[in-house]
Amino acid sequence: MTGGMRIMWLLGCVITLMMANVQGQPSDLPFPVPREANGWQWNGKSDTYDSQTIFDYIDGIGEIYRAYNMRRVWACRYEKADSPTLTLDIFDMGTAEDAFGIFSFERDGEDAGIGQGSDYAGRMLRFWKDRYFVVITAQEESNEVRNAILQLGRQLAAAIPRTGKPPELLQFLPAEGLQRERILFFRHPMIMNRHFFVAEKDILNLSPKTEGVLATYLSGKAQVRLMLVRYPAEADAVRARDTFSQAYLREGRQKGAVQTENKKWTAARRQGRTVAIVFDAPSQKQAQQMLQSIRLPEKEVSR
Repeated sequence: MTGGMRIMWLLGCVITLMMANVQGQPSDLPFPVPREANGWQWNGKSDTYDSQTIFDYIDGIGEIYRAYNMRRVWACRYEKADSPTLTLDIFDMGTAEDAFGIFSFERDGEDAGIGQGSDYAGRMLRFWKDRYFVVITAQEESNEVRNAILQLGRQLAAAIPRTGKPPELLQFLPAEGLQRERILFFRHPMIMNRHFFVAEKDILNLSPKTEGVLATYLSGKAQVRLMLVRYPAEADAVRARDTFSQAYLREGRQKGAVQTENKKWTAARRQGRTVAIVFDAPSQKQAQQMLQSIRLPEKEVSR
């Protein structure tokens, strides 16, 4: 190797190392994270967990993330002398739908205006953008800590290069009376039952390939729930509609509606590969009217 070629080879190695460690970062981070936020410095390390090892990091709620098809999480620490540590968790949920889903699971606090959806409460910022769900927490709260968390969140949101599409089912929810901050996206019966208990068994035949939305509506003083579940194929929706009707509607399954023990009404309808269910309507007429107000794409033929 000549002297000139050796110099070029060494220069190439240096550039490669610089590119692999932008700002001294571990090369497996999904996007560049800030080195500093309001005086808090990143310690330059990240711990990584997948869907199998998540319980080593957040035992107790790891099943929630697994129910949304979590792929990986990166954990970073930001430190400042005589100040509480900031913990940054970046979850790769695989799809924008599941990133929105895990965000929708437990919304609490004020909208922070970060990413594609966010909230801040009790020294914790949560937001989603594209396929990522980001959580920043502190051991203690103060105005300085809050400002650092929000600054770090804004920098991270800007570092995620793309935005993602929220679940398509959201656009088919009727607008009147909808409580938008209380929309839940789910795929797993455990998630659904945490927000609105339907049954001990999975009578809707849910799976990682199904898409479910649970929305809350105000009808006067009453709270009415509307659930939309979309299946991979129309045959799956037919089976789910039958299973739900036999277990929940029972004597009302022929007319698609039943008055439950709380004197309110539940009604169900299939439209193509989507099953729509209204829970706790004040009357049978209101339940049926809500089902009729759902406007799915033309390819979703009504049944």
